[in-house]
Amino acid sequence: MTRGAQLAFLMATAGGLISCAPWTVRPIGSGEKTGGGQAAALTPAEYVDAIWPARVKGELSSHATDARTLLNALAASPAEAKKRFGRQEANGPVYFLVQGKGVVTAVDTRSRVGLLLVDVAPFDQKPDISIQIGPVLRGNALRDATGLVRFSDFVNQLQFADAGIELNNRVLRDVLAGLEAGKWKGRVVSFAGALAAREEAEPALAELLPVELKVEARP
Repeated sequence: MTRGAQLAFLMATAGGLISCAPWTVRPIGSGEKTGGGQAAALTPAEYVDAIWPARVKGELSSHATDARTLLNALAASPAEAKKRFGRQEANGPVYFLVQGKGVVTAVDTRSRVGLLLVDVAPFDQKPDISIQIGPVLRGNALRDATGLVRFSDFVNQLQFADAGIELNNRVLRDVLAGLEAGKWKGRVVSFAGALAAREEAEPALAELLPVELKVEARP
């Protein structure tokens, strides 16, 4: 066999081996890996852009429980209230979607997780709910409370965690930016958001992550 023929034979053999390779190379964010859906192909910001207006805010407006209704249900039977109004996956926390209106009794900025303490009617000057106002937001209530953001949509735990972080960042930018909440003591606010149920919480509904937060007037 001539040198040229040998070279042609080797190239043809290599080409055949490559064509039969038992693996496929894909971009990490392609969404085609096992356990990844369309969300895996997007950046966290792109993903939240896609679900924020219609799905996250829409889910809240459609399914949020009135704060006083939930407070009364929890006082009567916490287990029944969680079953009726909450959402839970596996053995994780129980989450509530909540909306309502009340008077700000205090603004707690002792830590970077700032809180509005809100008294919901009938008013007794005691806070019934706390609302996170930043500049640091904690928890994944917005990610996990609706069931819209599923782990199976992502390639791995890091991407799933990034989606939760970006949802909280969206609250900081779109809901809380520019609000002078530190001056709201004594004002009436309307709110809607998500929170995790706690066995020992004071006030009864603690650390809501708001999707809507507006100051209305003085009572």
